[in-house]
Amino acid sequence: MEDEKAFSFIRIEDEPGYFLRPTKKQMSHLCPLHITTTLSGIKVNKVLIDGGTAISIFPERMLMKVGKHHDDLVPTNIAVTDFSRASSPAKGLVTLTVKVGSSERNIVFVVVPSKASYHALLG
Repeated sequence: MEDEKAFSFIRIEDEPGYFLRPTKKQMSHLCPLHITTTLSGIKVNKVLIDGGTAISIFPERMLMKVGKHHDDLVPTNIAVTDFSRASSPAKGLVTLTVKVGSSERNIVFVVVPSKASYHALLG
């Protein structure tokens, strides 16, 4: 397969596999997955689901909206790099109880100073 046409390449059991670039029509359906969920008992919309991220992110501006304060943050030396490769230090870590449907889990979020359009990112 020509390299220009290959979007992604994987190898499964020594057999190469290719994913073709999506067509323009297919790309019109590629939208982020936002859900409404409950974070520590508070209903929050615009929660972005991204299975490709290594961490879950919580914008600093949302802390008080879920009943948390800067005093609740666990110190960390994590620096978060965004898609444009800009890096910024995290403000800390916070554990929130996340309820999606009937499933409820405690998730550690990295709190960052962010102006993102989402209210939380579940990685």
